[in-house]
Amino acid sequence: MNSFYYHLVYFQAWNSATFTNIKSGHIFVFDRTNTNHGNHYDSSNGNFTAPRDGPYVFTWTVVTQDKYSINVELFRNNQRVSRAQADGQPGPQNSSGSNTVVLDLKTNDVVNLRCGGWMNQDQRQLYGDTYSTFSGWAL
Repeated sequence: MNSFYYHLVYFQAWNSATFTNIKSGHIFVFDRTNTNHGNHYDSSNGNFTAPRDGPYVFTWTVVTQDKYSINVELFRNNQRVSRAQADGQPGPQNSSGSNTVVLDLKTNDVVNLRCGGWMNQDQRQLYGDTYSTFSGWAL
Protein backbone atom coordinates (compact mmCIF):
# COMPACT_ATOMS: atom_id res chain seq x y z
CA MET A 1 0.00 0.00 0.00
CA ASN A 2 1.14 3.52 -0.65
CA SER A 3 1.79 6.04 2.11
CA PHE A 4 -1.42 7.93 1.29
CA TYR A 5 -3.49 5.05 2.72
CA TYR A 6 -1.76 5.29 6.09
CA HIS A 7 -2.80 8.93 6.48
CA LEU A 8 -6.50 8.26 5.94
CA VAL A 9 -8.79 8.77 8.93
CA TYR A 10 -12.29 7.28 9.02
CA PHE A 11 -14.60 5.33 11.29
CA GLN A 12 -18.11 3.89 11.42
CA ALA A 13 -19.50 2.91 14.83
CA TRP A 14 -22.72 1.38 16.15
CA ASN A 15 -24.03 -0.02 19.40
CA SER A 16 -24.73 -3.66 20.13
CA ALA A 17 -27.60 -2.86 22.52
CA THR A 18 -30.47 -0.39 22.64
CA PHE A 19 -30.05 2.65 24.89
CA THR A 20 -33.12 3.36 27.07
CA ASN A 21 -34.07 5.81 29.84
CA ILE A 22 -31.24 8.12 28.75
CA LYS A 23 -30.26 11.18 30.77
CA SER A 24 -29.77 14.58 29.11
CA GLY A 25 -26.15 15.13 28.19
CA HIS A 26 -25.35 11.41 28.14
CA ILE A 27 -22.47 10.70 25.74
CA PHE A 28 -23.42 7.83 23.46
CA VAL A 29 -20.69 5.22 23.52
CA PHE A 30 -21.05 3.08 20.42
CA ASP A 31 -19.24 -0.09 21.42
CA ARG A 32 -18.76 -1.64 17.96
CA THR A 33 -16.96 -0.42 14.87
CA ASN A 34 -17.17 -1.71 11.33
CA THR A 35 -14.07 0.28 10.52
CA ASN A 36 -11.83 2.57 12.54
CA HIS A 37 -8.81 3.42 10.42
CA GLY A 38 -6.27 5.17 12.63
CA ASN A 39 -8.19 4.23 15.81
CA HIS A 40 -9.25 7.82 16.44
CA TYR A 41 -12.76 6.82 17.53
CA ASP A 42 -12.63 5.43 21.07
CA SER A 43 -15.34 2.80 21.62
CA SER A 44 -14.74 2.92 25.39
CA ASN A 45 -15.83 6.56 25.80
CA GLY A 46 -17.59 7.57 22.54
CA ASN A 47 -15.06 10.25 21.61
CA PHE A 48 -13.47 10.90 18.25
CA THR A 49 -10.18 12.79 18.66
CA ALA A 50 -8.84 14.62 15.61
CA PRO A 51 -5.30 13.49 14.79
CA ARG A 52 -4.52 16.62 12.74
CA ASP A 53 -5.88 20.01 11.66
CA GLY A 54 -8.27 20.04 8.74
CA PRO A 55 -11.81 19.48 7.50
CA TYR A 56 -13.80 16.47 8.72
CA VAL A 57 -17.24 15.10 7.89
CA PHE A 58 -19.48 13.51 10.53
CA THR A 59 -22.80 11.82 9.93
CA TRP A 60 -25.15 10.05 12.28
CA THR A 61 -28.42 8.20 12.00
CA VAL A 62 -30.73 7.67 14.94
CA VAL A 63 -33.59 5.18 15.12
CA THR A 64 -36.19 4.75 17.82
CA GLN A 65 -39.08 2.35 18.18
CA ASP A 66 -42.77 3.22 18.44
CA LYS A 67 -43.81 5.60 21.24
CA TYR A 68 -40.18 6.59 22.00
CA SER A 69 -38.26 9.66 20.85
CA ILE A 70 -34.64 10.76 20.76
CA ASN A 71 -32.72 13.96 20.11
CA VAL A 72 -29.03 13.28 19.44
CA GLU A 73 -26.66 16.24 19.34
CA LEU A 74 -23.16 16.43 17.88
CA PHE A 75 -20.66 18.21 20.13
CA ARG A 76 -17.19 19.57 19.37
CA ASN A 77 -15.12 20.36 22.47
CA ASN A 78 -18.25 20.47 24.67
CA GLN A 79 -20.09 22.86 22.32
CA ARG A 80 -23.21 21.71 20.49
CA VAL A 81 -22.83 21.92 16.72
CA SER A 82 -25.92 20.19 15.34
CA ARG A 83 -28.66 17.68 16.13
CA ALA A 84 -30.87 14.97 14.68
CA GLN A 85 -34.24 13.80 15.97
CA ALA A 86 -36.39 10.70 15.68
CA ASP A 87 -39.90 11.01 17.06
CA GLY A 88 -41.78 7.73 17.31
CA GLN A 89 -45.54 7.61 17.10
CA PRO A 90 -47.88 5.10 18.74
CA GLY A 91 -48.13 1.89 16.76
CA PRO A 92 -45.76 -0.73 15.40
CA GLN A 93 -43.29 1.48 13.58
CA ASN A 94 -39.77 2.82 13.90
CA SER A 95 -38.76 6.43 13.37
CA SER A 96 -35.41 7.74 12.17
CA GLY A 97 -33.47 10.94 11.78
CA SER A 98 -30.03 11.81 10.48
CA ASN A 99 -27.65 14.68 9.94
CA THR A 100 -24.30 15.41 8.33
CA VAL A 101 -21.88 18.21 9.21
CA VAL A 102 -18.51 19.40 7.92
CA LEU A 103 -16.20 20.83 10.59
CA ASP A 104 -12.78 22.43 10.54
CA LEU A 105 -11.02 20.70 13.42
CA LYS A 106 -7.73 21.31 15.17
CA THR A 107 -5.45 18.55 16.39
CA ASN A 108 -6.92 16.94 19.55
CA ASP A 109 -10.40 18.44 19.11
CA VAL A 110 -12.97 16.00 20.51
CA VAL A 111 -16.25 15.18 18.78
CA ASN A 112 -19.04 13.04 20.24
CA LEU A 113 -22.80 12.48 20.25
CA ARG A 114 -24.95 13.32 23.27
CA CYS A 115 -28.57 13.01 24.27
CA GLY A 116 -30.59 16.22 24.04
CA GLY A 117 -32.98 17.00 26.84
CA TRP A 118 -36.26 18.18 25.41
CA MET A 119 -38.36 15.09 26.19
CA ASN A 120 -39.06 13.02 29.30
CA GLN A 121 -36.18 10.72 30.19
CA ASP A 122 -38.37 7.60 30.28
CA GLN A 123 -39.48 8.29 26.69
CA ARG A 124 -35.94 8.36 25.27
CA GLN A 125 -34.61 5.42 23.32
CA LEU A 126 -31.81 4.89 20.79
CA TYR A 127 -32.20 1.61 18.93
CA GLY A 128 -29.04 -0.52 18.73
CA ASP A 129 -27.90 -3.43 16.57
CA THR A 130 -26.57 -1.31 13.64
CA TYR A 131 -29.76 0.76 13.31
CA SER A 132 -28.21 3.86 14.91
CA THR A 133 -24.72 4.74 13.68
CA PHE A 134 -22.00 7.40 13.98
CA SER A 135 -19.41 7.90 11.24
CA GLY A 136 -16.67 10.36 10.41
CA TRP A 137 -13.72 10.93 8.11
CA ALA A 138 -11.05 13.47 7.30
CA LEU A 139 -11.22 15.18 3.93
